[in-house]
Amino acid sequence: MKQFFFLAALLLHSTVVGAADLGTNEPHPFEQPSTAYLQKFAKPGEKTFVYERYDASGRLFQRDVIQLTKPVEITSATERVVNGVTYRLRGLVACPKPKITYKAEQWDCTKAVQDYDDAVYNTRASVVLCKTLVLKTKPGLPDAVSCFVLVGAGNANDPYSVSYDDDSMVFFDMAAIGRNKDGKSLRPDLEHALDLGKQFQTDAN
Repeated sequence: MKQFFFLAALLLHSTVVGAADLGTNEPHPFEQPSTAYLQKFAKPGEKTFVYERYDASGRLFQRDVIQLTKPVEITSATERVVNGVTYRLRGLVACPKPKITYKAEQWDCTKAVQDYDDAVYNTRASVVLCKTLVLKTKPGLPDAVSCFVLVGAGNANDPYSVSYDDDSMVFFDMAAIGRNKDGKSLRPDLEHALDLGKQFQTDAN
């Protein structure tokens, strides 16, 4: 029964987050990109990393497009190492609980994250897009980012979809939404994922 709930949650989450028509076709600092937007950066036989910086007014300030030369390292629920550079998912707290229910079993939270995201980034991805409001990287501090991954083969059996890493971490209880000193959410855009994920976590227990 628990396996059923996990698969149902995964299917629903993929449907909601990965739907192409939910994304934007234009550069945007916060909104999920469409599959068409990410496909513009895809190259046959390669994996591509796209890094976008936006200014305070929401305009695209800089875009770098480079080849992914090595697998993305998943060091925690909120940190990704891409081509040797560490990035941190913005406004999230890694693994609020040391153990979570994953694949109908109790898993160490970090290992569950690594299992899930390794499949997304390193098995199914063709394009990884991370975007930030940080205009210049500070030495020793990872940029705060949101990351989106184009997954699928682009055919009828495995159509393209967009995996939203931030949303997935919250949905599967792998990361918690951070709060400021007044208790306000640092990621109000992910509150829906939190509420939806709680329903499946409750049903699975």
